Amino acid sequence: MQKTVSPLNVLMCLLLVDCSGGGSGSSPSAPSATPPPPVVRNYAFAPGKATAPNGGVAWDIIGVKTTLTGRLDGGFGNSYDTLQVAVSFAQDISNALPAPGQPLNSTGNELGINITINSDNNQKTGNFTDCSGNFNFTPFEYNTDQGNGPTRLADGNYSIIGPGGRIYSGAPNPSSEAVTSVSGNVMTETFFLTAINVASGSSIPKFGIAVDADNGVGTKSTDCVPADGSVELPVS
Repeated sequence: MQKTVSPLNVLMCLLLVDCSGGGSGSSPSAPSATPPPPVVRNYAFAPGKATAPNGGVAWDIIGVKTTLTGRLDGGFGNSYDTLQVAVSFAQDISNALPAPGQPLNSTGNELGINITINSDNNQKTGNFTDCSGNFNFTPFEYNTDQGNGPTRLADGNYSIIGPGGRIYSGAPNPSSEAVTSVSGNVMTETFFLTAINVASGSSIPKFGIAVDADNGVGTKSTDCVPADGSVELPVS
């Protein structure tokens, strides 16, 4: 004969005992949740293509790695919220960046990197070109122009330059900085998607970047990727 369970019994079961018969005092398990899987793209470039027509170090980009990551959102969902861009060079760059609080000097031995972001995935809108103007249009909304733009911040990070030339950094929103680190021949910058006007969410956002290097002598980049006429490097 089938046993009937009353609503009251069900409630008591949830509050007092393990309904599977394991005894009293245990609670039902919370739903499991994990962050969304990282979205990683690796781009490799042949060394030896960099030039320094005005003198100084010909900083040579040999790789770009982009990583989209996310977090648990309220404990029961997930959301992509961070972009990390790691730029590899043929040279060691451990001591190549300007000191915190200082601009790129004009001796030719320091490194500036311009990471430019097409945040709306639209090649017909934007404020910036990249790669010394190699593009015939301005598809990029945000950048970190370390060559001709803002001084390196006192905390070692860089400002994000947005629409209308507005510089986003520091108080009241430190998350608007491009968080910067260097190890060996790799410089890594981390962006919160909200700082570059990319909506975070469970779906994978679509947008792209371009990267160029500068040594502070003149206005021409020493190297730029992509440099083959393509618009950008997709991050997803």
